[in-house]
Amino acid sequence: MDTDLDHIQPGSIVGPYRIVRRFKGRGGMARIFEVEVRQKYRQPGLPRRLALKVAKPEHQAALTAEADYLSRFDHPNVVRVFPLAGYHRPVYAARERFPFGWGWYYTMELLSGGSLEHHLTRPTTAGLLRPPPEETRRMSLLKTVGIGRQLVAALEHIHERYVVNLDVKPGNVLFRRRRFRFLRGSVPQAALCDFGISRDLRYPRAGLLGVATPEYVSPEQASELGRQHQRVDARSDIFSLGIVLYEMLTGVLPFDNIALAADPTYAPTPPRQLRPSIPSVLEELVMRAMAKDPAYRFQTAIEMRAALEQMRTPPDWGAIARRTFVGVTLTGVTVACLAGGSWGIRSLLETVTPFPTPTTPSVVETTPSPPTPAPPTTTPSVSPTSIQCTSTLAPTPTPTDTPRPRTPTPTPTATDSGG
Repeated sequence: MDTDLDHIQPGSIVGPYRIVRRFKGRGGMARIFEVEVRQKYRQPGLPRRLALKVAKPEHQAALTAEADYLSRFDHPNVVRVFPLAGYHRPVYAARERFPFGWGWYYTMELLSGGSLEHHLTRPTTAGLLRPPPEETRRMSLLKTVGIGRQLVAALEHIHERYVVNLDVKPGNVLFRRRRFRFLRGSVPQAALCDFGISRDLRYPRAGLLGVATPEYVSPEQASELGRQHQRVDARSDIFSLGIVLYEMLTGVLPFDNIALAADPTYAPTPPRQLRPSIPSVLEELVMRAMAKDPAYRFQTAIEMRAALEQMRTPPDWGAIARRTFVGVTLTGVTVACLAGGSWGIRSLLETVTPFPTPTTPSVVETTPSPPTPAPPTTTPSVSPTSIQCTSTLAPTPTPTDTPRPRTPTPTPTATDSGG
């Protein structure tokens, strides 16, 4: 089966989509690809890049049920499903010809911020480039409380729509990549994904325990194979969320195997013994969520969310430092720009060449030649400061660099014309 799905290579066409790449990692029930909406199927307001999920042949019914569950949800902390392109009405799952035969698929939003599992460095997954100290396998109290609030809000939303996830684990918690995240808080925006083994509480079903992750299942979910009619409800998701919070705080799992999770006499190590800085109220909340008997847990996600909201939120020193740095930087740049602008204007004013003073005939240092008398009429003498001219001849200019003012054309008099 894996070989058949491996034949779906980049560039392949699946309905109205074109395969871009395949996400790494093994899927228990399906494979996920990044796809691009083909040109003729693009619609305004809808993203062009999506995540496409293809089910294996033995899990076709589970994928169609998952698409139906996702179509009921509308919450920022639950992955968003999109109607398939090319249909006149909302259609969330369709069949297509694959290398293994006809199979179902659906599309959802593309979450590119990584998963919670990648943020938790475990000893079994640490490589040569990952540091081995214990501190790298824990998350800060700020992120633990912030992500926990988002996940319990997601559980509250899906439980109100009669759906239980039954597979809450770090690998099914993805993060959105946000704009200007440098200036935002240190807590990323989480989204709960993968509803492949989810159930509708109004129509319970069983028999899919084999695909759940054993380290995160509740005792009633673990013992379901032996007692098929045991009821599994929303409190099972609360138990799984308690395990996730425990791992985020301590860096280790509370139960090493499924047998310890199902053993009513075994109690995990309190988180404060592994990390003394954990507040006692947070430890009590996690231990209550992981109670073996469902009657001693939080009975609803609303109740657990209220307990988390009452906790004091740790200060986000990282975000405060980043915003302060950006504010100081912007202030310095603004001051520099203002100072540079005022200096430039002042320099410009100081270096501007003044306009030349217009030259008038009164200041021209020229010596006109004596005028030739015009018989028989006597004309008044020309004043040095006057620009009026008579019928006398133009004065002879003296060589000088100063341009000579233009002499008006003489006007003939009656005497000249009678001459």
